[in-house]
Amino acid sequence: MNHITITEKYALCMAAVRRKLYDNELGAYLIAAMVIQMMQDGNLAITGKDKVRLNGSEPAGACDRRLYSLIEQMGKPEIPLKKILEKLCFGISNRQLYSVIDRLKESMLQKNLISMENRKGILGSKEVMLVNKSAYDSVIGEIRNAVLGDRVMTEDMVLLASLLNSTKLLKGIFTKQEKDKMKERLNEIRHTKAGKRVKAAQDAIDEMNMIIIGSFVAITAATT
Repeated sequence: MNHITITEKYALCMAAVRRKLYDNELGAYLIAAMVIQMMQDGNLAITGKDKVRLNGSEPAGACDRRLYSLIEQMGKPEIPLKKILEKLCFGISNRQLYSVIDRLKESMLQKNLISMENRKGILGSKEVMLVNKSAYDSVIGEIRNAVLGDRVMTEDMVLLASLLNSTKLLKGIFTKQEKDKMKERLNEIRHTKAGKRVKAAQDAIDEMNMIIIGSFVAITAATT
């Protein structure tokens, strides 16, 4: 199987639980995953003011390149994470968000992580996303081994576990006792060489959560 990125592993788990990728709230978390992936790969930096600064090096993946380009088109040296989410996920049009997710979906199809199937219903044919169970089980096994094992967790696994934990996608995968173990393991990374970068990533996840929750509260208040 081709190399699977953290974003693709995260999207695979999301597709298995939520059965979809095209959704404003889910899309916001996918954008969060891509931003953190690009930070890890050195394509951008997240400053102390929770702003994104591009480093002039385009990502390798098609979906990351598309997101990088959209951020670049905003035309500012540093852009708040909130502004990126508002523009892509909570604006009038979903076109730009979906253009990023389209590329992610295509990559996942090429790597056989998901497949699409036309199913007939009362209102006609409908395209349904199917998750490759073997690939999904492999990713879950990887996460469980990383979290419950005795070795120091890799940066990739800390980032993936943090993303999944922030969106409650680990529910049902770990018992209560195992979840306590997971919290301990996620804290261990603070004492490793990768600690500074992962701390920035986890801060970004927390910021994304607050922005997403705040945005939905504002939208709900405006419509009531």
